[in-house]
Amino acid sequence: MKNTNQKSWRDYDRSAGYRHIEVLPQNGAVAAEIRGADLTKPLPDEIWSEVERAFAENLVVYFRGQKDFSRENHLAFAQRFGPLQKIPHIFSVDGYPDVQIVERKPDDTRLVVGEGFHNDSTFMDTPPTSVTMHAIDVPDYGGDTAFANLYLAYETLSPPMQAFAETLIGVNNASVLFGKGADQKRVMMKEMKTEEGDRSVEHPIVCVHPRTGLKHLFLNPVYTRQLKGFSDKESRLILEFFNNHISSMAFTGRVRWEKGTVLIWDNWAAHHSAIADYQGKYRYMERVTTGGLRPKGVN
Repeated sequence: MKNTNQKSWRDYDRSAGYRHIEVLPQNGAVAAEIRGADLTKPLPDEIWSEVERAFAENLVVYFRGQKDFSRENHLAFAQRFGPLQKIPHIFSVDGYPDVQIVERKPDDTRLVVGEGFHNDSTFMDTPPTSVTMHAIDVPDYGGDTAFANLYLAYETLSPPMQAFAETLIGVNNASVLFGKGADQKRVMMKEMKTEEGDRSVEHPIVCVHPRTGLKHLFLNPVYTRQLKGFSDKESRLILEFFNNHISSMAFTGRVRWEKGTVLIWDNWAAHHSAIADYQGKYRYMERVTTGGLRPKGVN
C-alpha cells in the first residue's frame, strides 16, 4: 500500500478512518491493538485492506483473544504479508517447517536470544520482512517485547546526518551468534556452520520501504558489524551513534503478551527486543516469518 504522497511517517493519522475494525495505537511511536477481526475465520477483503493499512502505519499490530488460532490459521495469516521464509537457526514444529518455536523453560538460565534492540537476521541476503507471533503459553506478567520505530529514528536526524547516513553501507554477519569462536549453546538456536556465521552481506543503512515508500534506518548492533569503506574504529564510533539513537525512548513501545495474542511486526522498519524478566516461568510461542526481498537504498 505504497503512498507516494506521504512524506513523513509522522503525517499518518494512525487510528482514524477505519470502517470495519478498531485500531488502538499504544503510544506515539509504535504498535496498535486491532479489534473486530477474528483470525480463525476467512476475512473479507475490505477488512484485510484495513489490517494492512494499520500494519503499515503502526509497524506492529496485535489481536487479543485468538484462542482457537491454529497453525493453519497462522500460516494463512502470515502469507497475506509476503512469501514464507524459514529462519535457518531456529527450530521448527514437527510437521510444520515454516512454523518455528520460541520457547524458554523455567529452569533455563542461559542467555535469552533477542535481548537488545535489533532486526532479525539481517545477515541474510533477503532479511525477513515480517514476523507473526502466536502466544500459546506465557507468564501472567513478564516477557514483554519492546519495539522501536526506525522511520522516526531516521526522520529525527538532522538533514546533514540524514544525507550522510544515506551514503553508508552496512556489512552484516552472524559471527557473534554462530561464527568462529562464538558460543552456540543458546536458547532456541540450532548449531550452525561457522562459515555461515562469518559470511557477510551488505545492506544500505537507510532504506526505502516497499510498503510505504518512506525512508528508515536499517542497522542493528547484533549483525551490522562494519561500515563499508571505513576503518574498524570509524565504523564502531558511527554505528554506536546510530544504535544509541535508535533506542531513544521516544521511538519505542512495548507489548504485553497474553495467551491467544497474535502479533505481526515489520522487521525492516521496526526494531524489537525480548525483555528477559520472567526467570523461573514458562513461555512458549510460535512464529512464522515472511521475506524474499532485498532492502533497497535511497540511490
